Order: sequence, then structure tokens, then C-alpha cells
Amino acid sequence: MAAAAAGNGAGNGSSAGEPPLISIDRVPPGACGQPEGGAAGGGDSGVRLLTLRNPKGSLNSLTVEMAAAFEAALERLAGDAGARAVVVTGEGRAFSAGGDYGFIEDRQNGDVADNEAVLARFYTTFLALRKLPVPFVAAVNGPAVGGGMGLAMACDMRIASSAAKLSFNFVKLGLTPGMASATVLPAATNHQIACRLLLTGDLIDAHEALRLGLVLEVVEPAELLPAAQRLAGRIASASPSAVSATLRALRARLPWGELEAAAGAEAAAQALFFKQEDCREGVDSVKQKRPAKFGPRREF
Repeated sequence: MAAAAAGNGAGNGSSAGEPPLISIDRVPPGACGQPEGGAAGGGDSGVRLLTLRNPKGSLNSLTVEMAAAFEAALERLAGDAGARAVVVTGEGRAFSAGGDYGFIEDRQNGDVADNEAVLARFYTTFLALRKLPVPFVAAVNGPAVGGGMGLAMACDMRIASSAAKLSFNFVKLGLTPGMASATVLPAATNHQIACRLLLTGDLIDAHEALRLGLVLEVVEPAELLPAAQRLAGRIASASPSAVSATLRALRARLPWGELEAAAGAEAAAQALFFKQEDCREGVDSVKQKRPAKFGPRREF
């Protein structure tokens, strides 16, 4: 594995002259609480910072272009021999607001079979971070909503800024969950907590997320990256072989095959629900900042 160059956003889906959609940077040893030489040697801490960046002012919403950039970023990390832990965060005031309205409207206007294929690939692209042999720490710096919250939950650990707001808002949009959330969330917490969050779409603050076990700790905004990088730095200072083997055992509780199947099943359900009037009403209500008026229950 060749080391990733700091700040290199090549192959990330952005146009020439635009900031990269996904950047990967080496975190200096000092920022990780390590000695100057770094855990990986030669001044390399072994910690990488992956930053989500949607430049269109949409709170780092997830798009097809972002998915392609994320896939390229994971490929780079897979080829980085020095990488021992990865911190994931969002640029600016949000972690990720989930799928943007353009993506949603494309699904509403698309064919069900095509939508299922697009959604399955979209979700498994982000969830594929679980296939890499290094732990991921989400530094949730602001809103993490829908698929963005699903991405945070796919990471192995989460630290939240006190400014963070979190929501699995799918039902408020007239949708079933995505990003394998109905499988990942109860595995990370319990059935009761997963029901409360997925069936209400409640928006919760960072301190409630801590109480529910969604995050490890809550820190002030200025302390978020330092706290996440120090945690990653302690992991990177341990035996990388032992860390990788231990991580593999921990992730075996929810193996990749099961995660991929869950994402596929959710994609199939969402492909149907995107075509229903409830989804149009849910999206319109959010845009118009009014309560939604959903129709009677239907069985699918």
C-alpha cells in the first residue's frame, strides 16, 4: 500500500478548479498525541482524515458524484500501507444532510427497477468502508441526517460536536430507511432505540445521542477533530495486525454479506416508496416548511 498524499483529491469527481468532493489528508503525529516520528514511522501518524465536501451549499448532501468520489477515496485508502485509522468528517457546519433534492427527484421520476439498482449501488458504495481493515471514526461536526446519519453509523465509532443534530428522517419523507439503517442501528443500540428513531424520524441533539449510545462522547466544536484524531492516534499506535484482526472479529457480528443484503433490501423498498404520493408529499412538506399530510396506510 502506498501512502496517500496529504490533501490530494485526485479522482474525486470534482471538476477542474473546484474543491475536491472528498479529500484525504495525513494527520500529523502531534495532532494525534504521538511522538514526532509517528506510529507508522518516518513522521507518519498512520491517521488519515477523510473530509466530505459538497461545494454547492447543500450541507454536504450525498449525490451520485459524491458516491463516485467516496469509492475512489476508499480505493486510495486500500492502497495506503501507512493508514491505520481513518477519521471521517464534513466540511463546514454539517457532517452530511443525506440525499439531496435533485437525487430524490430523480428517483421520484425514475423507473422502479432502475431506482433499485441505483440505490443499491449508492448505499453499498458508502457502506464499503466496512470492508477496509482499518477502523473508521466519524467526527460528527453538525447535522447528520438520513443517509448522512447512516454513513456515520457505518463507521466503527462516533464522536459528536455539541452543535451536532442527528436524524433518521426517512419516514418524514414518506420513505423507508436506506443505507442499511434498519440493520445497523439496532445492532449498534437495541430494538427499542432503533424503533424510536426510525419510526418517528426525530431530530435529536448530540447529548441525547450520547445518552442513547449513538456516540462515544460529545465535545465542543473546536475540540471535535482533536478528540477524534487523538482516539485514532491511540489506535494507530497499537499493533496494526492485532487491531485489524480484532476489528475483523468485531465486525463479524454484522458481516459484509449481511450488510450488503440489507442495503439491497432497503433499496428495493425505497424504489417502490419513491414512486408513491406520500414521498412527494413528504418532500414538499419539508421544502415548504409545513406539516406533512400523508394518506392512509397501504401495504406493499
